Amino acid sequence: MKTKIHQLCTFLPIRTNPPAIIRLVLACAVGLIAAACASPPPQQSESTARDSAGVVDWRTEDVSGDIPQERGAGKLVAVGDQLILFGGFKECFDKTKCDHTYYTDLHVFDTKTAKWEKRTPSGGMPGRRAFLGGTVYHKKQTALFYAGTYYRVDVATGKPYETEDTIKVYDDLWEYDPAANTFTQRQFANAGPGKRLGAEIVVKDDTMYSFGGYDENFKAYNDLWAYDLSTNTWKQLRKNEDPGSPSKRYIFRFELSESGDDAYIFGGNYREKITIQRNDLWKYNFATDKFTEIVSETSRNISGRTHGSAAAFDGQFIIALGDIPDGGCTTDQASEHQNPTDEVWSLPEGETKWRRVQIGAGPPPLKRLMYARAGDRLYVTHGFGYDCSQPDSEGAKYSLKTYSLPLARVKQALAQ
Repeated sequence: MKTKIHQLCTFLPIRTNPPAIIRLVLACAVGLIAAACASPPPQQSESTARDSAGVVDWRTEDVSGDIPQERGAGKLVAVGDQLILFGGFKECFDKTKCDHTYYTDLHVFDTKTAKWEKRTPSGGMPGRRAFLGGTVYHKKQTALFYAGTYYRVDVATGKPYETEDTIKVYDDLWEYDPAANTFTQRQFANAGPGKRLGAEIVVKDDTMYSFGGYDENFKAYNDLWAYDLSTNTWKQLRKNEDPGSPSKRYIFRFELSESGDDAYIFGGNYREKITIQRNDLWKYNFATDKFTEIVSETSRNISGRTHGSAAAFDGQFIIALGDIPDGGCTTDQASEHQNPTDEVWSLPEGETKWRRVQIGAGPPPLKRLMYARAGDRLYVTHGFGYDCSQPDSEGAKYSLKTYSLPLARVKQALAQ
């Protein structure tokens, strides 16, 4: 039909009178449009349509400004539309040739403009450190940074240490106000958990909660503490070795639920003789002071992992990237195992088996990245991948890029 109409319109009689020509041209135009609309669209195979519908793409942010230097193991905290990055270090993987490089600078990333800004706050700065805790204090719209560590590449796993330059574990809390551009150290009114690295924190109302961590004697904990931000006082809620709490760990994920009534604990490291990567998920309810195990370490369908990212959003708990124990290689220094992943998994509320999220465009396998959720997107930045095929010449591949994952899209994709 479409071909016949085209032929008719192409070979119009030259001598046709003008009104007739106009009527015929209009008829041809209408016919061509109708024929085009009637043509069926190209058909997708069922598998192609299904796969594309279930794929989630990360967005590579088109960043500008003062991009932070290569690093990992710092903290990124979302305060409104701003992401506050503090601390971290660039790791040395050959203790005969170099040492770690630590950073004490502070950067702010504007999620609306994708621009990094390096700032020099007034009021002092925390010391150099990595593996610190960090969270937002919503009531004051500030970022809190807690404890952490500095250590040399040749640090031993036992005392005595030569000097504090060999290893230093912190017991302090700093508050950054992005509106005023001030850094202030909180002064504790009483003794709290003590020196910790890899302890993680969240804030509910005016109370900061700290769980676990690793002390200067290389001892891991599973104690829970509450810090009153109004009075600067500590209170221990769960003692170490508490049988009703998650197992001992450090450098894990500690995330508020969307309602703010609960906090989730996932994964992390535990080490006495060798490093074990946890793979369990727990929920802590603030009102009842009760832990509930959601996914146990003996009944799970994913491997352990740490140094990645996580977010609780719209009835799902999402984990992305990080380091996994299966495969990879080891290095002759403190960080040991190297096996970054680009996997993304989701656990819908009420379920106990993780669902793998099919990813299209996205970051390469990364670990020791910094992350924060702002609105409906999970932002990750920096960190490194690792080339185990050429550890001497290649090894760690640091990233300077910033990516964001659309969390609502994850739920839609899993429903396809």
